[in-house]
Amino acid sequence: MGDTMLEIRNLSAGYATAKGFVRAVDDVSFSLGRGEFLGVAGESGCGKSTLAYAIMRLLRDNARIESGSALFKGRDLAAMTAAEVNAHRWTDMAMVFQSAMNALNPVLSVGEQLTDAVHAHRSVSRAEAEALAAEMLALVDIHADRLKSYPHQLSGGMRQRVMIAMALILKPELLIMDEPTTALDVVVQRSIIEKIEELRRRLGFSVIFITHDLSLLVEISDSLGIMYAGRMVEYGPAAELFNDPRHPYTEGLMNSFPSLTGPLRRMDGIEGRTPDLLSPPPGCRFAPRCRYARPTCSAGDPPRLEPLGGGRLSACPYPRRGEAYGCAPAAPAAPEGGSL
Repeated sequence: MGDTMLEIRNLSAGYATAKGFVRAVDDVSFSLGRGEFLGVAGESGCGKSTLAYAIMRLLRDNARIESGSALFKGRDLAAMTAAEVNAHRWTDMAMVFQSAMNALNPVLSVGEQLTDAVHAHRSVSRAEAEALAAEMLALVDIHADRLKSYPHQLSGGMRQRVMIAMALILKPELLIMDEPTTALDVVVQRSIIEKIEELRRRLGFSVIFITHDLSLLVEISDSLGIMYAGRMVEYGPAAELFNDPRHPYTEGLMNSFPSLTGPLRRMDGIEGRTPDLLSPPPGCRFAPRCRYARPTCSAGDPPRLEPLGGGRLSACPYPRRGEAYGCAPAAPAAPEGGSL
């Protein structure tokens, strides 16, 4: 990791509806270093995908960036014209979309779609574009004879690797991945993650990897950002955040998936529902679901990320674990039979 490539400053974006503006991304700030792998996690509907689309300037129709900036190598993407953004998109930054089957054109072969991306941004011959497409397929472990295949002729994992090849074909410096392993089995998920990490180390690009599954991010991310109800509630080095979460929401996410080592323990979900972003509650938006909440947590403006030292930031006013959040949680019920 080196100098800062992307800096998001107080970015707010969302959707205009008949009932009002839904601020799906609300005053979000973070930075991404050159070559860094940033994982962004949170429940469905927390604003992760809207954040990705806002950075790529792909918000359409009733969606828009309301305020803030997205500085890519010093230039504000949010203030650029459509033509200026198009010049950057796919050459300097690219995106792997959530559903490969929906993102790929079903009536065009893999080769046609890969070469179209090349011809759209570079003046090269057909042979040069096809050679580049074959090279990129080889990087994601797909044989060049698949250039003639159509998306429905590929497995889910192969289609996702084709999307990765398409995103990287012009050697961008930033790759945004919006839940690229959704609906894939765990073995294929692992292979996709390992391939992304291998390519990042080989080509040196930065990654923003968005998912609702925090367990996918822990081993490969340099940093983690946790989103809830449109806001970033915790941010820091991946290993430290995983081993010692400082926000109750992060702790709840950690407790929602099992550990493969250590003693058996009861899994805890996060009770309640996410707030309505048309009229979010005052104070901390997680307070109605937080078992450590104090009365003061539900008053005033939403808490902002505050530094804790060592690159850690938390939006909880009581950023410690257990009883130190403010009050002792209810003791868990003893499992039947005395063990899990």
